[in-house]
Amino acid sequence: MFRAYYGITLEDDDRSAREKIAGRMVLLDNRFAGALPLLFDFLGVADPQHPAPRLDPDARQRQLLAVMRQVIQSVSEAQPTVTMIEDLHWLDDASGEFLAQMVDARAGSRNLLLLNFRPEYHADWMQKSWYRQIPLTPLGRDAIAELLTDLLGNDPSIAALATPIHARTGGNPFFTEEVAQTLIESGHLEGARGAYRLVTPVERLQVPATVQAVLAARIDRLPEREKRLLQVAAVIGKDFAEPLLAEVAELPAEELKATLAALRRAEFVHEQAIYPVAEYSFKHPLTQEVALGSQLRERRRTVHAAVARAIERQDAEHLDERAPLLAHHWEEAGEALEAARWHRRAAEWVGLTDFAAATHHWRRVQALLREIPSDGEAAALGIAACTQLLNASWRTGTGLDEAPSLLEEGQTLANAIGDRRAHLILSMVYGRARCSGGDVAEYLDVAVKNRHIALDLDDVGLQANACFYLVDALCFAARFSEALRMVEEGLVRFPRHSPPEGWIIGFNPFSLFSFWRAYCLVWMGRLPEGLEELARARRLIEEDGTPELLGYAHVVAAAAHYRAGDADRTLANARQLEEISRKLGEPGSLAAYAHSAFSYAHLAAARPADAVEPARAALDICGRVEKHAAGESAMLLAAALLQAGDLAAAQSAAEKAIALCQRSLRGQLEAEAQGVLARALLRRDGAAAQGAAKAALAEAAALIERTGAKLLAPALCEWRAELAAALGDTALREQRLREAQQGYEEIGAPLQAERIARDLAG
Repeated sequence: MFRAYYGITLEDDDRSAREKIAGRMVLLDNRFAGALPLLFDFLGVADPQHPAPRLDPDARQRQLLAVMRQVIQSVSEAQPTVTMIEDLHWLDDASGEFLAQMVDARAGSRNLLLLNFRPEYHADWMQKSWYRQIPLTPLGRDAIAELLTDLLGNDPSIAALATPIHARTGGNPFFTEEVAQTLIESGHLEGARGAYRLVTPVERLQVPATVQAVLAARIDRLPEREKRLLQVAAVIGKDFAEPLLAEVAELPAEELKATLAALRRAEFVHEQAIYPVAEYSFKHPLTQEVALGSQLRERRRTVHAAVARAIERQDAEHLDERAPLLAHHWEEAGEALEAARWHRRAAEWVGLTDFAAATHHWRRVQALLREIPSDGEAAALGIAACTQLLNASWRTGTGLDEAPSLLEEGQTLANAIGDRRAHLILSMVYGRARCSGGDVAEYLDVAVKNRHIALDLDDVGLQANACFYLVDALCFAARFSEALRMVEEGLVRFPRHSPPEGWIIGFNPFSLFSFWRAYCLVWMGRLPEGLEELARARRLIEEDGTPELLGYAHVVAAAAHYRAGDADRTLANARQLEEISRKLGEPGSLAAYAHSAFSYAHLAAARPADAVEPARAALDICGRVEKHAAGESAMLLAAALLQAGDLAAAQSAAEKAIALCQRSLRGQLEAEAQGVLARALLRRDGAAAQGAAKAALAEAAALIERTGAKLLAPALCEWRAELAAALGDTALREQRLREAQQGYEEIGAPLQAERIARDLAG
């Protein structure tokens, strides 16, 4: 659809295709200039001078969907448009998501979207107020009579056909047309279109019971040349180009044209286009299906292989785009290894835009390799499949239960060919998958072991990856001092302008380590230094063109400014994060963090009621993706409910947050949840709750000490001040508040210190 919109044909080279895309987009709206690298990459004509931003594949797909929505809306402002898409019952999942966005984009526009599908197809967009469904019911006997009159004419003998044909076909117009063609070809009808007459008594006519039987009989009656060409075309697909058909069929040009003309006259196929090459399509998918099934299995396999070889020769410049089709043909040809090669290429190409399709292709690689003897190439393909399926599991949150079996399968293959590097990379990606499943402890354990193994190997790229994964695990496990030491080592060993070969994360390692350095400094209570480092990291990330990582930087900034008491900056970062998430199509993890950031912003601005729903939304998303982050969302929900005065709900949410944080080793966040729990108990039950409140605050203090999260030390003093107030100890309350004020000054949070001073003065 996009290629048609931009007027791109197979005759266009990459440069001319880019010129067409750029010209159309810029004329439409100058704002689209920034989206050009992504569109070039999507349409297989990437500009090496201006590469697309490096994005998570799921984020890339969502950003493309967002661009598509904007294009549709902008086009409708210039002129009315009509788009027709047929046979939705065969739509794949990724195209279904694309279609849903198309439907949404047309709301209130001058666009008409026409769709057809079988009754079993359903989609959420059918509930839209601007959707109208027109059911196409089977034709009645009178309508069948009209159709037969149009096809066969007004001879009185034709009228007698309507009743028996309607009874056999059930009013299906395609079945009716095929029956009429059968009667003509078998000699029961004589004449020409619109002027036939029945020459066989109606009672002697035998109408096959199914449309498939009708088609099979018609194909069987074809002359051998026409039948063989129709069968070759069926192997190619429902649509086929004449040059490809010619190469596979190996017929002289004139003979090919004559045979195609005969098939057109018989209404098996029809011409779809004549420029730049002649293209044909089967009249109906059932026609192709029956023609395909009319061939012996070995014959089909031979033709599938010939089709694959012809595509490789004729379309050598677009093989990435043709990889899924080539994988299909080689698989049908019974060539498992060749099919696996093309499935891998298809996965690597489509993985930039469609994570679900990439996963499908990697799974086919796995399945096909089980059919062939294992050798070095087969093992390498299997390792790649296991690695990428593990990658998919932690990025999307699906298939996480498979992670152990994928690790075992991949590492067995790596051991068989002695590939220590692949063995280690599989372990790294597996650990991250376990983290997404909420098992941070196993992630940390795996990352520590992998780090030691990598240090023994003479591979800088491998060591860089091992360093990153260990930093990632240490930060998630709230071991900030250790993580900071590793980060400092990474910044020295892996310079910004010479990233190591074999880096698999997708971001510049120097920028990534700078980001984690800021994260550690903030939690360690070195706020000014941490925020300065975070600003540097954001500048580096912007230079890199990696908006996903920039989004994560805004998450950290929003949380830091919230704890520093700066409501304006918290909100500003939440809005910037929301904008990035929107442009990237709201990928799961960023969408969750955007909700969390707004919850922080509302809490900082003393609007707790407004903070509840964003926290709930974040918690819901984290239940499916990045489960290790669910504890933070639950803690935010508890804090919002506490400030809003819903004390029973706050207690329940705090207890849930504590359990989630303990499971994911998020000690610093558990400390905050313990603080919420203590205050909820005190505000509800007063001095009667002092035992439970003291225990919760003692646990919070121990967690702050253990994790080194000095950022929370002043807040702990405030929580203890509230306990003192509940016990009626005014002097102790003031002492705790002064300790909090001093603590905020020490960590570099003057706005918080000023707030405490006002409280003491009041």
